[in-house]
Amino acid sequence: MKNNTMTQAHSTKVRLKVLTASIQIAMLGASFAGTVHAQQDARLPEVSVTATLDVETATSPVVGYAAKRSATGTKTDTPIMETPASVQVVPREVIEDQKAVNLKDVYENISGVQQAGNTLNAQSEVLPIIRGFESPSLLRNGLRSTIAGSVDLVNVERVEVLKGPASILYGALEPGGVVNYVTKRPQAQRGFVFEQQVGDYNFLRSSGDLTGPVNTDGSLLYRLNFAYTNSDSFRDFIELERTAIAPSLLWKLSDKTEVLFDFSYVKETQPYDTGIPLSQDGKPLVADSAFFGDPDLAGRTNEDYYAGYQLSHTISPVWSIRNQLQFHRAENKNEALRARSVSGDELRMRYQNEDRTDDEIQFVLDGTAKFSTGAVDHTTLIGLELIKQETDFLRFRTNTPNYAISDNPNINFDPPANQTKTPDLSNTSWTSMYVQDQMSLLEDGRLKLLLGGRFDDVKTEGSSGGVSSANVEDSAFTARGGVLYMLSNRHSAYFSASQSFRPQFAFAVDVNGVPLDPETGMQFEVGLKSSFLNERLFSTVSIFEIEKENVAVFDENLFNATGQEAYFPGVKQRSRGIEFDLTGNLTRQLKAIASYAYTDTEVLENAGDPSDVGNQLGGVAPHVARVWLKYDFEQASSLAGLGVSGGVRYVGKSTTQFDPTVELDDYTVFDLGASYQWKNMKAGLNLKNVFDERYIARASTTAIAHPGAPRSVVASLSISF
Repeated sequence: MKNNTMTQAHSTKVRLKVLTASIQIAMLGASFAGTVHAQQDARLPEVSVTATLDVETATSPVVGYAAKRSATGTKTDTPIMETPASVQVVPREVIEDQKAVNLKDVYENISGVQQAGNTLNAQSEVLPIIRGFESPSLLRNGLRSTIAGSVDLVNVERVEVLKGPASILYGALEPGGVVNYVTKRPQAQRGFVFEQQVGDYNFLRSSGDLTGPVNTDGSLLYRLNFAYTNSDSFRDFIELERTAIAPSLLWKLSDKTEVLFDFSYVKETQPYDTGIPLSQDGKPLVADSAFFGDPDLAGRTNEDYYAGYQLSHTISPVWSIRNQLQFHRAENKNEALRARSVSGDELRMRYQNEDRTDDEIQFVLDGTAKFSTGAVDHTTLIGLELIKQETDFLRFRTNTPNYAISDNPNINFDPPANQTKTPDLSNTSWTSMYVQDQMSLLEDGRLKLLLGGRFDDVKTEGSSGGVSSANVEDSAFTARGGVLYMLSNRHSAYFSASQSFRPQFAFAVDVNGVPLDPETGMQFEVGLKSSFLNERLFSTVSIFEIEKENVAVFDENLFNATGQEAYFPGVKQRSRGIEFDLTGNLTRQLKAIASYAYTDTEVLENAGDPSDVGNQLGGVAPHVARVWLKYDFEQASSLAGLGVSGGVRYVGKSTTQFDPTVELDDYTVFDLGASYQWKNMKAGLNLKNVFDERYIARASTTAIAHPGAPRSVVASLSISF
């Protein structure tokens, strides 16, 4: 056993050395190219609506792969090079080149971000694990999207990740970080783009992007994004249908005032898929296509509604305000069979019929002041946040007979005729106030200081089956501090410390029904940021350590045995590691996005399950790396208009999320792409998983494991006006 472990570790090290060497060679090539090609980036015409580099903002389109600015890390429009935190951005051009379909396809470009295996709530989106901790909440334009229903990428401008605790800015979140997706905004330049995609497994996707002025003076701008997706799957009986429409309107009342009205609707239907079972050594027990469900059941339907506005007004040369209001409704229905556990050569299952509605209203008022005190420049943020959440969850559950584990289960289950759904109700209200000061000191503002604090007051009440749960009333002060020094115009070093706070939900109780204490976290981080080739290429190297206390760890064994939902109290966990991200142009024609993360996780305390102490956290691969390259041929060459791309993604050995004793194999996946642009038309061909690698992408337990997609081809054709 020891020799086998050493051999596996050696294999992992060899793969990582090859990937690291590739990145180093690419960076050396970039430095050499910079001396030969010290001129403006020459780009092929794009079919998307873009802005110029000179006017890039935290919400604008990004030309190329490298974003210079972001608001995710500070809530102010700040250069990423001057932000004392790891903030990574995947712009629209990367999404288009990779032909990403889901949010997980995008965030996996960023170091330290992996897929979670949790499928307990039958959510549509695959939630991320960031720096070792699952992040169940997403942000949409900096506002909370607590229930991750369905996210269609048709109106997503860029996907950003803030690493580490973000509680001072966004409230109750996990300490590992948060994903923020920024939607497209109306543009002053008129543009129309229509795209058709077809692929394996009857994949069909039609989409459109229209924008421009409504009136003659350009004070009223609109944007309309829409998409329809219909597809089968390599998984038996899995058929996806998704409709998305996202209109927005930007009203520029004056040079100092504008209002953005933003709407979105996404409906998705698909059978609830719990994947395939595994053996105790993490190997698939059946073919990847095997579907352990009844296709005659209704399956899963998700409907997401967003409606809101953002008012921005400049009061004076010092003060500006921003007011955001967002309403989000997520309606989820699910009738399906869910695997519980593997029992010999059979699968224990449960029938579930669920109807859930989540309503959330969020009001945010920010005031920003830019001023100087002596030789110190300040950007001070003062904010108020009010949130109201209501959850109405009706569900009926009953155990089913065991079913034989085979490649063709052919399950036929007759649901009970009389079903009484148990109501689970939850109401949560947040009141938060925060302040942050970004200071620039020394000559040319080379020294950047960031200090911030936030006070949260959270109240939650709920009931289950008509029985009220204990009210949860928590309040906390969280702080954040960072210092960044510009070593030169191209390099900056930073250190930061930040706290997290996350109150438990209404039904987070131990086995005796006692509510758990709030989760808290603390992170320390140091990093180095660099820019190359006249700010066409950026890199970040960071080292971090996070400790999280009062973690709510679900007692999966108790749930499988009795159906009772309970959590272990007083659990303490730690995550630490090193991350590397590189994005931008290596030469005038060669673009790159590359990342590597080493994440070391450990359970420090668990009184409810002492055997868990010392284990790594479930579902976290210690080693993950990705490289993606895109080459556009010179416009003066005979191959003008042609672009070729390719990438490799490596995920090291991990475990199932709720049983870290079950190990999953590492895997390497290669992708290729090509595109050709002629006038206002662009054709593309993307080949994913070129060598048809078989692997498990993520898993909750041995009963619920999701195989990765096999080799597939997607062809696309777009036309722009």
